[in-house]
Amino acid sequence: METGKVVQAMWQVIGQDRIVNLLERSIAEGRLSHAYLFVGARHIGKMTLALTLARALNCASEEKPCGECSSCRRIISGNHPDVGIIQLAETAEDQSSRKTISVDQIRDLQYSINLKPYENGYRMIIVDGAENMSAGAANALLKSLEEPPPSTVFILLAVEENLLLPTIHSRCQRLELEPMPVQTLQQVLVEQWGAPHEQADLLARFSHGCIGWAISALSEESILEERSGNLENLISLTRSDISERFRFAAELAAEFAKSRMVVRERLELWLTWWRDLLLLKNDCAEFIVNADRKDMLQQQAAQCGLSAIGKAIRSIQETMQQLDQNANARLALEVLMLNIPIFEKEASYA
Repeated sequence: METGKVVQAMWQVIGQDRIVNLLERSIAEGRLSHAYLFVGARHIGKMTLALTLARALNCASEEKPCGECSSCRRIISGNHPDVGIIQLAETAEDQSSRKTISVDQIRDLQYSINLKPYENGYRMIIVDGAENMSAGAANALLKSLEEPPPSTVFILLAVEENLLLPTIHSRCQRLELEPMPVQTLQQVLVEQWGAPHEQADLLARFSHGCIGWAISALSEESILEERSGNLENLISLTRSDISERFRFAAELAAEFAKSRMVVRERLELWLTWWRDLLLLKNDCAEFIVNADRKDMLQQQAAQCGLSAIGKAIRSIQETMQQLDQNANARLALEVLMLNIPIFEKEASYA
């Protein structure tokens, strides 16, 4: 047990003991995979884990990763020559198109990995948002995964792993990062980040166990403001007529064309609202996520039956599935709008 605590402290990865211990054993026993797929929700710590593994493999100290040697410091600052990060391409020329990881980015990677590591350690290639690779990029990366150069480790980070090519998926060791329990995350926010207890409780609930989101929300007010605005949109829709709902569906569809993830996160947030209503109907108020809006939830719960709540939940889930399967976004979202219950406009939700 004490060993696990030491490993966790050295790796600076909170709440992922199982994965940390597995990776440490793989390094110690020389059984490191040439490619890993880290799967989990946004902000759950995939990039933190990937960079910490890079430090562990390139650290110059006996106890790895030390965080203090030149190699560790350069990896932390993003300046290590043997650690490359590939992310969504910035396409300023066409802001209306969906961003992807391009084939040119992968080809640049292929050139670099054919060279020996600069510092006699491991060359680490981290692909952030791997599910967003274009078809050409995915096929190009597959060639590198099939014939990996020596002393090279690929780490693919993905939220929606079902969008990856099965051939890429099968060539990686899959590790799924689990959300932290609410009480554990609340304790971490209080003890390690100095958050007040009430704020820590709310952020732990809002984050769904994703520590990165909770930490960011502590210092960036815009994150909570955006979240609040998205809930206000939903509340407004419950009091809107069909024409207003269809206008909003068109706006969401246009947003989806630019960023699938932004729309998916909004729908996931809407799911928490209807889940909270379901919990209130079953006298389980202590488990609701949106605890700061309990009064509003109680008023809506009093107006809505279990069947209507269940229908809304199923409709949101079906819409998310259809969007994942590349269905017509506007049509799918319009159907969703038809299935959101309508509440009285005169009701007070303050």
